[in-house]
Amino acid sequence: MLHASVMLLGAVCVLLLAGGLPWGGVEEVYRGGLMCVLGGVSGLLSFWMAWKNSLGYRLRMGMGVISLFFVAAGLRVLVYCGQEVLRCAGMGGGMWFGAVGMGCFSVMGLLFSAIFGYLAYLSLRVEKLWLAVAHLSIALLVAGAFVDICSEQRYMVTRRVGERPTGHCQEADQRLPFAVGVENLQVSHYENAELYRLIVHQGGHWMPVAIATRRGTRIRCGQEEWDAGQLRALPGSDERYLALPGKPLRILVQQPGPVKEYRAVCRLAPAGGGGEAREVTLRVNEPASWDGWQIYLMNCSADGSQVQLLLRRAPGRPLVFAGLLGVLLCCFAWAFGYKRSIRV
Repeated sequence: MLHASVMLLGAVCVLLLAGGLPWGGVEEVYRGGLMCVLGGVSGLLSFWMAWKNSLGYRLRMGMGVISLFFVAAGLRVLVYCGQEVLRCAGMGGGMWFGAVGMGCFSVMGLLFSAIFGYLAYLSLRVEKLWLAVAHLSIALLVAGAFVDICSEQRYMVTRRVGERPTGHCQEADQRLPFAVGVENLQVSHYENAELYRLIVHQGGHWMPVAIATRRGTRIRCGQEEWDAGQLRALPGSDERYLALPGKPLRILVQQPGPVKEYRAVCRLAPAGGGGEAREVTLRVNEPASWDGWQIYLMNCSADGSQVQLLLRRAPGRPLVFAGLLGVLLCCFAWAFGYKRSIRV
């Protein structure tokens, strides 16, 4: 059985590499038939190992699994309320009362996790039960992945900044379950990474010819230097410029540093027009939630007039997260919770 498990794991790793390689990777491999077959076999094998290792202790394993569920719930409360504490504290003023209240809920979540974590430890003190629950968590993770494959919904939509929320998806030419619009897009740059270019007008075109560096209040390029305070704002842009005397025509342009953060303020509303709308702030890798949907900030146009969003509904997401958390907790307890004798 061990040899078969190693071969199965190797096949899964090969397919994961085939889909995730930077060059020539094909993401569709993750949803292909072979991956589904291997995933299903892995889930069934993990469930069978959990059933086998829990022989004689299945009631204790059930109590331990229930305790771990409440541990996860307490951790969720701790993380969510902790984020709200930081948000309310950042707003200041009367929101400090909200920060204190959310802080109390965070402490309750921490105590909740600690109490049920101890109960889980008491229930799963038998060494092989931790391994059994770890296998059961893997089976749960695989089940969540199959639920997503069968019933996941995703739409890629493009919205113009400042337009009213709409429930129409141009890319798929169909109605969305809720209306979404983008109020504004904010782009912040690193302030200590300014870039200056010297541009010359030649042959009817503007051509960059050199890079200028700044030292203190002076900008130097070769043997020439200029005062940084003379730069003027370029209309409709974050760039600043300085027109230089002489011929041919030359312009010194200050361009913003590398992008530090994209932030889009979106308005979400029910599709039928009734109900209460809500504003959410999206950042890269920080989606917002709406009635079981996740809204991701994916891309924006160079001039900041359009924003691309991904709307994703994954019913198996809670099962996947529960499985991942169970694998982490159980493997940690199984690896470090017991002293094992080493045979030479």
